[in-house]
Amino acid sequence: MLMPLLFAVLLQTAPAPQERPAPPATSAAPPAAAEATQPTPRPDPAGLPVQTQFAQADANGDGSLDRTEFAAWLVAVRTAKEAGFGAEKPEARDWIERSFGATDADHDRKITREEWTRFLATRDG
Repeated sequence: MLMPLLFAVLLQTAPAPQERPAPPATSAAPPAAAEATQPTPRPDPAGLPVQTQFAQADANGDGSLDRTEFAAWLVAVRTAKEAGFGAEKPEARDWIERSFGATDADHDRKITREEWTRFLATRDG
């Protein structure tokens, strides 16, 4: 089974968090500097069904992912899990290129839905 599907199933079967009562009101002081600089959490595309992820990544709707579309999806997944991930770093660019090359099985510089699904299945386990 694909990892994104497992993640989605786990999310659906996890018990609902218990609501806690709101803490008593305190002074209306501005948030601490550390709180003010926290990045906004990003939604994790890996939590979506595989076919939904592909459809969202296929920005131009041509049925395949070019290098830019694939990179955008890969970076979105990584930054959702690792807030400090820097896609502009040489290591990150190299990782994206290696991932694209490993996914593009026929080396036609585009990734079909089948290639993408096969790539995800080989990474699950």
